[in-house]
Amino acid sequence: MYAVDDLSDAIDATREFLTPISLGLVLKLALIVFFVSSLGFSGPVLPMGDPGMMVDDPTQIGTQGESQESIQELYEEETGEEFPMDQMIAVALVFAAVFFVIGLIYMFIQAILEFVLIESLRSDEVHVRRYFLENVGRGFRLFLFRVVLNAIPVAIAGGLLYYQFTGGDVLDQLTGATMWGALAVAIVFALVYSIILSFTTEFVAPIMLLEDRGVLSAWSRFWATFKENWAEYVVYLVLAWIIMLVITITAWFVIAVAGFVLAIPFAILAFVLFVLLADLGVIGGIVFTVFMIGALLTFLLLLSVVWTPITVYFRYYALLLLGDTNADLDLIPDLRGALRGTAVGAAGGAGTAGRETESGWDDGTRDEYDSEPDDSWSTTEPDDDDGFEWYETRDSTDESVDADEPVDDGDTDTNGESDRDTSTDAREDRDEDTDDDDDDGLDDRGW
Repeated sequence: MYAVDDLSDAIDATREFLTPISLGLVLKLALIVFFVSSLGFSGPVLPMGDPGMMVDDPTQIGTQGESQESIQELYEEETGEEFPMDQMIAVALVFAAVFFVIGLIYMFIQAILEFVLIESLRSDEVHVRRYFLENVGRGFRLFLFRVVLNAIPVAIAGGLLYYQFTGGDVLDQLTGATMWGALAVAIVFALVYSIILSFTTEFVAPIMLLEDRGVLSAWSRFWATFKENWAEYVVYLVLAWIIMLVITITAWFVIAVAGFVLAIPFAILAFVLFVLLADLGVIGGIVFTVFMIGALLTFLLLLSVVWTPITVYFRYYALLLLGDTNADLDLIPDLRGALRGTAVGAAGGAGTAGRETESGWDDGTRDEYDSEPDDSWSTTEPDDDDGFEWYETRDSTDESVDADEPVDDGDTDTNGESDRDTSTDAREDRDEDTDDDDDDGLDDRGW
C-alpha cells in the first residue's frame, strides 16, 4: 500500500530537504514549526476530558461552593468591605478578551505559515517573507475555516456551562447510562473533529496551494480522492498516530533529560540575578522578568529545532500519499521521481513531459541515449534554405512523378542513370549564369 511504502520515502525526502544543515535554514524552519506544530504538547491524543469529572458528587460540588464563600468572607473580614465581585468579573473578562485576541493573531499567522511550509517543501527552498506575503489570502481563508470549526466545540461547552450555572445542573443528569452515552458521543465527536482538522492541514491546504482553491472547494477536490482510496487514508491515520505516539514519548524523554541538565545553570543564574536585583526595586524586577522571558524563548527555540525534522517528515508523508492516490494532486513530482529512480512530469499531473522514452530517441533531452543535443532525424539544419536536398532530386525518367515533374523515389531508375547525375544536369540546364560554369566547371550550386 502507498500508506506503508511512503513511510520510508518520507525519511529520504526529509533527509534530502534538511541537508546540508545550515544555521539560517534551521532558524527559519524552527520559526515555522513553532507556529504550525504542537511541539509535542498535545501529542497524538484526542481532546477528551477526564471521565471522572462527570461523576455525580454533590459533596465535591458543595466543597467548591464553600471554598468560594470562604474566600469572600475572608476578604470581607480583612478589609471590612464587600467583596468586589463585579470588578473581578470585569477584570477576568478583560484578560479573557486579551488572550482571545492574541489567540486569533496566533491562529492567523499559523494559517499563513502552513502554506509557507508547504511551499518550502515543494520548492526545496525556504523563503519565509516571500512565501508569507504570497499566501496571505489563502491563509486568511484557512484561518476563517479553522475559527468556524473551533467555534463548534466552544459553543457546545459554553452552552453546557451556561445551562449549569443557570440552574440546569448538568451533572445531576449524567448518571448511569446517560453518562456513558454522553461520553461515547463526545469521543465520536472528538475523533471526527480531529480528523477534519488533520486532513485540512495535511491534504486540503496543499490542494489549495496547488490549484488556487478555497477551503471548501479544495475539500470537495480531496473528498473524491478520499472516497476512491479510503483504505489508504485509514491506514495513514493509524500509522501516523502510532508513529507520532512513539516519537512524542521518545522526544519528550530526551527533551526532559536535556532540559533538566540545562535547567541547572539557568536556575543558578536566575537565583543570583534575583539576589542582586532585589534591591533595585521595579528596575530589578523588570530585568529579572526579561531574563526569564529570554530563558523561556530559548527553551521554545530548542524545542522547535528538535521538532523540525519530525514535522517535516509527517508533512512529506502526507504529500507523498496525496500524490500517489491522485497524480493530478502531486506537489512534489520531481522529488518523488528522484526518490524512486523515475522521471516524472511537472507538478499537478504525471504527464509525459520529462519522462525517458522507451527508445531514448527524439525526446529533446541530453540523456545517456543521446549523442547529440538535437535528436532530430533530419540531416539538414533548420536554417539551410538553399532549396537543394539530395532526397528532392528529380529527373525525367523517374518512376514516381508528382504533378508535372518527376520525383525521385529513392530507387534505381529504369534507364540506369543516377538520380543525382540527371538532377544535376537538369539544374545546370536551368542555371541562368553559365559564365562561371565554363570557367570553373561548376554550376552555381557548386556541382
